[in-house]
Amino acid sequence: MQFLNPHFLWLLLLGLIPVALYLFRRKSKMVSVSTLGFFKTLAKEHQESAWLRHIKKWISFVLTILMLCLPVFVIARFISTQDDSDHYRSIVILLDRSASMAVEDPDGETRLDTAKRILRSRLERVPEEVGVALIAYDARPEVVQPRTLSRRELISRLEGVEIRPVASRPDLAMESAIILGGLEKPGAIWHASDRSLGSVSEDSEVDSDGNPKVDSEMVLPDSLSLRELNVALDSVTNPGITAFRLRPVALEHSRYEAYVQVALNAAAPDPVTTRIEVSVGGIPSQFREIDLEPGERAGITFQVNGVSRQTLKIELKTDRDDFLEDNRVMVSLPESRPVLAAWIRPNETEDPYTRFALSSIQESGSFELLKGSPEAWPLNEEVDAVIFDGWLPETWPDHLPAIVINPPGSSGPILAQALKSPIPYDEVRVGNENHPVLFRVSSSRVAITQTAVFQSSGSLEPLWIAGNEPVLAAGEVNGRRIVLMGFSPGLSDRLPLTASFPLLMGNALLWCVERETEAASMPLYSTGELVSVEGESITWKEWKGRDEKTSKKPIRSDVLEMDRLGLWETDTGQRGASFILSSAESDIRARPEAANNDYFVSGVNVSRNLKPWLLGGLVILLLLESWLFHRFAVY
Repeated sequence: MQFLNPHFLWLLLLGLIPVALYLFRRKSKMVSVSTLGFFKTLAKEHQESAWLRHIKKWISFVLTILMLCLPVFVIARFISTQDDSDHYRSIVILLDRSASMAVEDPDGETRLDTAKRILRSRLERVPEEVGVALIAYDARPEVVQPRTLSRRELISRLEGVEIRPVASRPDLAMESAIILGGLEKPGAIWHASDRSLGSVSEDSEVDSDGNPKVDSEMVLPDSLSLRELNVALDSVTNPGITAFRLRPVALEHSRYEAYVQVALNAAAPDPVTTRIEVSVGGIPSQFREIDLEPGERAGITFQVNGVSRQTLKIELKTDRDDFLEDNRVMVSLPESRPVLAAWIRPNETEDPYTRFALSSIQESGSFELLKGSPEAWPLNEEVDAVIFDGWLPETWPDHLPAIVINPPGSSGPILAQALKSPIPYDEVRVGNENHPVLFRVSSSRVAITQTAVFQSSGSLEPLWIAGNEPVLAAGEVNGRRIVLMGFSPGLSDRLPLTASFPLLMGNALLWCVERETEAASMPLYSTGELVSVEGESITWKEWKGRDEKTSKKPIRSDVLEMDRLGLWETDTGQRGASFILSSAESDIRARPEAANNDYFVSGVNVSRNLKPWLLGGLVILLLLESWLFHRFAVY
């Protein structure tokens, strides 16, 4: 038993009034009348025996006290509870509306619909005196309904919650639930999701995809308790696309390299064979088949040909797939604007092999090259990158990416010193073979002649090491990328006449200006991100499952949330695409055997509202008192 508003119990002091009246009643007086017949007929209860009148007097006293106490108990919200943990004055419903809640059972009911149905049934057994709030969450929590006593209003808001194709952040939602649940203590948090909240805290670690891990200890305030409603299926299979990247191929015009990572959820009961279908401009281009074990990830790289603004669509198809929202990626191929670079070198130190490599790059159509001597610096024309060959400016250009070949000394972030006697090396060791600058470069066949030593500490990462010194490094300084080559291509034996050197120069230029060239391509966003936009309207080409539709909506703010899957373009020409691309969201879990939803689906109440019983008891007392003491009254 519990009083939700115990501060009203002081009204019980009003019971002192009937106590005082019963203790200090005036004694009867003897009065002479002409006849007693009328009074004997009017009050036949005085003909009862003295002991019965004495008992009825105390019964009347008890009934009076009870009739005073029962309304006070109603005002103080007197309820009965099942155990000590259920003494709630407020409940916060934490409802997951993320993408994975769209998984359907054999009857076609989504996980969100299942959670709504169970919560509605449970709310019918919650007394009106207990306030309930509703928080729906995906990447961000939203207080759909603040604390209310109106069940009709709460159920209406609960029915209005819809699934959004966004990865979930339960740690942020839990923070909001703790704050809201702490406004009126004690309280409870009901978490309804396809995965248990487990032990999420604000200090939870974040995995490689930026999603919170749920295996760190969560500490709830003593005034709050957590109830889990796990609506996951007992068996679920979901292969999905978890990562995607598109970049132009070095030295090959209108050719692009796409990287796709696919994964199978760890809860899948069996391995699957999935098919990746690729189309460009609506025309099927190629396909791949991948065998996946439960919990396995696999990445594939393939090349596609196309022109700018053609649509590249990658779709995943599997015999059994319980979740279709992460099976497709669709982007427009980037603009084929050539990269404009400036080659600055003293005339007497021009290396014919470097000129030959840059000329071959220029012939590919991916680059345009401006040549100039140190007297032409600073440049009057805007370029995407600059190549310093055997020369460095006194003032470093902080606003430009740069490639430095054979540095004669130090300048800006470059700390180098020229060697009086160049040192030949028959081979080099690779520091990071996966770096984009070394893409398709045969480092094992390279022989170079070192002409300068430089310091590669800080942000510069050694890529080639000759002897004990780095001869090729790449890094980022003040937001601009730098590639540093401490060797002379013309003096090297097995480098300038091989395909590796033009590839190395092309990769270095592409990597340096990658951010600038990405601005011309269609940006790829994860759903839930906020993007700055301009214009008055936006057109979406979106899809859900296997259905596609085009819609046009007004822009009401300068910030647009990626709340759907597909391509979009504003009336000002700004374009983009949004996808889930979340390993955590695609790794849909099955309902664990230890999950216990009996608290929600059983017929046991969280608490019993005694208000109808108290008011009903009051009516019974009034009727009883009337029957005992006033049934012979004459009106």
